[in-house]
Order: sequence, then C-alpha cells, then structure tokens
Amino acid sequence: MTSKIPLLPLGMNNFAEMMKKKAVYVDKTGYIPRLREAGKVIFCARPRRFGKSLTVSTLDAFHSGRSELFHGLAAGKLLGPTGFVPRPVIRLDMNGPAGSASKELLEGNIKIVLEGNAARHGVELKGVDSKSSFFSLMEEIAKRSPHNKVVLLIDEYDAPIISLVQRNELLRDERLVEETREVMRGFYSQIKSADEFLEFTFITGVTKFSRMGVFSTLNNLVDISLRPEFAAFMGLTQGELETRLAHHVKATAKKLRTSERELLRRVRDHYDGFSFDGETRLYNPFSTLSFFGEGEFDDFWMESGSNSLIRTFLKDKALTVDQFHGLKVSRRFARSPGEIEATPPHGFLYQAGYLTLRRNNDGSLALDYPNLEVISAISGLFLDNLMPSGEFDSEASDGLRRCLKAGNVPGLAGLFFRLYAGISYDDHAGDHPGIKPKSLDAAVLESLGESLPEEARRKLVHDLTEKMGLSPRPSLAGKLSQKGESFYRSILQACLWGAGAQTIPEKHQNKGRLDLEVRYGGNTFVFEMKTARNAKGTLKAAQRGMLQIRQKAYGLAQANPILVSLAVDKTERNIGACVFEKDGLETTLGGQELARLARTLSR
Repeated sequence: MTSKIPLLPLGMNNFAEMMKKKAVYVDKTGYIPRLREAGKVIFCARPRRFGKSLTVSTLDAFHSGRSELFHGLAAGKLLGPTGFVPRPVIRLDMNGPAGSASKELLEGNIKIVLEGNAARHGVELKGVDSKSSFFSLMEEIAKRSPHNKVVLLIDEYDAPIISLVQRNELLRDERLVEETREVMRGFYSQIKSADEFLEFTFITGVTKFSRMGVFSTLNNLVDISLRPEFAAFMGLTQGELETRLAHHVKATAKKLRTSERELLRRVRDHYDGFSFDGETRLYNPFSTLSFFGEGEFDDFWMESGSNSLIRTFLKDKALTVDQFHGLKVSRRFARSPGEIEATPPHGFLYQAGYLTLRRNNDGSLALDYPNLEVISAISGLFLDNLMPSGEFDSEASDGLRRCLKAGNVPGLAGLFFRLYAGISYDDHAGDHPGIKPKSLDAAVLESLGESLPEEARRKLVHDLTEKMGLSPRPSLAGKLSQKGESFYRSILQACLWGAGAQTIPEKHQNKGRLDLEVRYGGNTFVFEMKTARNAKGTLKAAQRGMLQIRQKAYGLAQANPILVSLAVDKTERNIGACVFEKDGLETTLGGQELARLARTLSR
C-alpha cells in the first residue's frame, strides 16, 4: 500500500489553515524565541511571495496561544505548561490599503483594516484619521490585556508605495506619491507614540524605505534582513526541500521519467540561489511548490509579478542583461538601497528581488541573478525590447537547445545570425552615419555644469563606464549605448540564458578573462566576441579571437571544450564571420555561409 502524498500548500499563506489541512509545512517556528530575543521591534525585508505573510500568520497564532496548531513543531513546547500567557495581537495587512488612488481613499482603506482588528478584540475604533485611530486601537486593546501590552504585526508595510511602482504612478503622479508617503509617515509614527502598550512588534516589507516613517522614527528597531542567523528564516534550504518534499520529489521524478538526483539538480538550477547574507542559498518557496504542483518547469515567480514593468524599466534605462553580474555593493547599500524612484538601476532590481546577494572571497558583497528562472525571464524581456516582432520565440529557443546539445556550431551561428537580424532598427540609432553620439563626459558636464572639477568628472565617467557597463559614447536615442562588443555579447548571452543554458560571462582564468563560457547537455562552449568596421575585417577579427582563445588557454579546465570566435560586421550589424574548433578541427564560416544557414533554419 502506497503512502498518501502530503498536500502542497498552494495558494495558502494562513498558518492555521495549513495545520488543519495537514499541508506540507517547513517548520520555521524555532526562530520565534530568537526573534523576541533580538529586540522589541523587528524588521525583515524579503522579496514578494517569499513567505512573509505566512510568517506573520504563524506569529499571530503563536502569540494568541493557539497551542493546538503547534503540536510537533519547534515552538510547541513554548506553549505547553510553562506559564505562557497569550497576548492580544493587532495584525495589519497593508496589501488592503495598497492601490488607493487618493489620499482620502488611502485613509479610508487603512481604517477598514483597523476596524477589522477592533471587531476582533471587541473594542470601538476611535479617532478622526488613520493615525489617531491606530493609536487609539493599540491603547484600548492594551488596557484589556492581562499585562497591558499587545503584540503588533505589520505585513507588507511598504505595499501602498510598491503598488504605485507597479502602476507607474511614481512617474505619472508625484503628488499622489508624496501624499501616500505623508499618510504612511503619520500612521507609522504612532508605533513610537504607543511604545508603552507594545510588547513585541514585527514588520515585513520588500525593502527599506527611509521616507515611510518606520525607520526614521523607531530608534529601537532591529533590522534582521541581512543577519546570518536569520538568513534561512524564510525560503527553503536544500535540506528542507529534500526532507519535507521527499514524496513530491519521488513522484515528480517518476512523472518526468528521470532520476531523483537529476530532478533535484534541475530544480536547484531553476529555483535555488536567493541569498540574504551572501552565503546561505535558498529556494524560492512559491516557484518550488508551484513546480511540484504542476510537475513541469516554468517561470512561476516571474509570471506572478508585473513583467511589463520590468520590460519597460530595462528599455527606459538602456540596460543590458549582463551588466550587473558580479557588481560589487556595500553592506550599507544591501541593507538600504534607497527610495525606489531615486535608487540606481541595480538598486531597483535588487529591491524587486531580481538580483540577490553573493559574498566574494574577500568578504565583500556583490549582486547577481539568483537562478535560471529569473535570468531566463529577464533575458526574454530584454530580447522582447530588441526584437519587437518576436524573433526570439519558443521555436528559436528550442533550436538553440538542440544545437547546444548536439554541439552543432554552424546551427548555433545560423540562429544567432537570424536573431541579430531581428534587432529593431531604432536600437541601432547610435551607429547611423551622420548621427554624432553625445559622449558620457559631455552628458556629465551638461548635468553638473562646472561644479565638478575636471579630474573628478573624468573619474566619475570612468566609474560609470566600468561599473555600470555603459559606453563612454551612448547614442542620442538613449538606447543601449554605442554598439560595441559588450552590446553584441549581451544579446548572445541573453539568447543562451533564455534557452536555459548555464552561462558564465567574463569568466576569470589564470591567463585572462574569457567572454563567455556556456554549458548545456554535457557540452562546454567557449565564446569570444569581436567587432569589425566592415565585412573585410570580420574574418581577421574572428581569427584574432580564436588566437586569443588558444594563447590564453580558455576552456582548458573543461573536458573537450568547443571553441567559438564570432565577429560582428558593424556596417551590416550582424555576424560576419565565425571560426570554431571542435574535436581538434578548425572550421571557418563567412557571412554568406551564415546567411544561408539562417535562411535554412527559418524554413
């Protein structure tokens, strides 16, 4: 007789519901006493759909003394005959007021949340506005409790501002943004005013906004977002996945006709990799559970958000996919990347959860994409901007995968030729004869005038060029910078990422840094990208790239690598030559041969 597979908590973020239905639950209740020991007011930032609401629901059940829900869990012994006295809990889900289109509606929606808590505790809600009502609620409930104290739980404190981001109101309606902040500042300032009534406060959000009244007024707030001891507080570790979801791993491996070991490897590549201390790696719980529920790989977390917002952001900010790979950041930035409309592009993507932390060998922090789900989806959005007619479709992605698995370099080169041909004419504006691109130096001078000394201005230009992946001479069209090797390499990398290949840009080796290492289906490819002014120069450029690969022994750390040097003809804005070596045999493909291959693949 086979055992019944435990219920997956798909769509559930209520702790009591999960316990009553005996759904799969990864026990995080052992963190509860550690939270209370860490401080009186605790803040924890995590990306959307990462378990924040479930955590708040669990803390609500614990402090309310619902011991029947904690049998067998780490915190269960704390609710036994140890003299624990339940506390009244005020629980505010700020997703309710989110999306309010005016100051008045926001005030009214907040009061609805407060009224729900008042009814739960049998008190009358008083006050003329949201902040006075909030203070009154905390005071009245505290007076009725045995210790004159309450527990305050605030879920998604920043949701009213995040909703404006998703609707692009940050750009369209500055007045609404500032009015929203004004209401929230006044509201959250009451937490400090009611300190005598509060025993413990826990606040969650996506990020740390300084102008929301939480961090500027609460001097005793403890931010645990980056603390190593709380790194696995939300999300799934490798061990938790393999133990709590063991039945589902077995069943899904059988369904997909693969081994459990291979399935776990693929799940790790797709959904693991989030980190909040730079070292502890975590699975995205939403995507992981959705995968085992569906039984097939998909971009579950990405599709649950606003992809149109990210696509527009990538285009408006003229960003490439690879420019943030390994970008060093300070601990101060990681803790508080700034107001969402003023933070740099990597700050926006980090706050939104599309970039995560990595710790370098020297202890410094850097940003990177967490996993294949995120980088593949971001690559797709980037390519959608460049190829609006949809050249990078499922057929192209499938074709790349087939060629990578078979080690078919001519097929790859032909597909790349076809895809480059589909890049929007507008995105080549900086290459057109007669258009003189404004230099980055000139742009800085125009923005800052003479207030910045020349030497300091040059250093700023250099830092922007090196750290942000910008060209010193971006096009007047404000697109993706003047089209050099980095631009064409970004497209190549985005296509390979979008096809699901393991892609390592600018990999450091003992003799230099190769452009791109790609692994798929047991094959390893080493790519070097060059550019030339015209067709005559492309063959020499491709040969120069192959010579560089050999002289610097790129890829020799891998068994039998396939070496590929591509050269882009900047006049034709496409690949003009390809030189590759496979199994010790070198082959050269010219522009006409590549065009013929592309036509064949398009049929």
